[in-house]
Amino acid sequence: MAKFLRPYRLKLITQIRSYISRRWYSYLFYALGEIVLVVIGILIAVQINGMNEARKQKEDEIESLSEILTGLQNTWEEVILALEQEKRWRACNYAILEHLDNQRPYDPELDQCFGCYYWSPTVQLSTSAYDQLKIRGLELISNTELRNAITHMFDSQFDVLKSEIETWDSQLLSSTIYPMHTRLFRKYYPEGWQVFEDEFAKPVDYEELLQNDTYKNILSEIISLRNYGITTNTALKADLEVLIAAIEEELETLRTG
Repeated sequence: MAKFLRPYRLKLITQIRSYISRRWYSYLFYALGEIVLVVIGILIAVQINGMNEARKQKEDEIESLSEILTGLQNTWEEVILALEQEKRWRACNYAILEHLDNQRPYDPELDQCFGCYYWSPTVQLSTSAYDQLKIRGLELISNTELRNAITHMFDSQFDVLKSEIETWDSQLLSSTIYPMHTRLFRKYYPEGWQVFEDEFAKPVDYEELLQNDTYKNILSEIISLRNYGITTNTALKADLEVLIAAIEEELETLRTG
């Protein structure tokens, strides 16, 4: 009987093994399929996240560059105004010095020059956008050459200008020029004068002023400083124009790329 059943038993065992094997392979393929789908899903999510991050970074870069551009344009306008003022006040310095050196009689037409010969233009530097960029990270500017140019402008050229303004105000103007000015001149305001216009002043003793070599030397020193200021501001104006054009070009590339 056992011999009779043996073929059937072997056949049954073979069928069971075959069934189990097929089921195992099915489960294996199913598991592998699930893994592949999960990996593909992760890769797609990573790619989408990367694209969103790149888009966000690009938007942040455009925003930062736009703000820096506006600040530089405002500074450029300040430099233009400073150059105009510097040249006008330098003309006053020359007029007073020429008048005194040639011992000419007092001329009321010089009162406006006497009132503002020592003035110095102050360039309001717009740096808030750059300060914000440094907090966010300078690497936000993807163009390395442009990033270096922006850094040089704000951290080098602007710092030099600040230092020169501070030196004029704290060392020369407050300690030397203004004390002498208040001793030699009396300020007044003609009819129709408005705030922010050049002031007017009359010499307290014009004859004394004609002989005052210290005052004449101070005028010469102011003229020298104005010449230097005009030269440096002219160079700064040109550098600002180059940088402004470079940022405008980069913004156009970022917006259309």
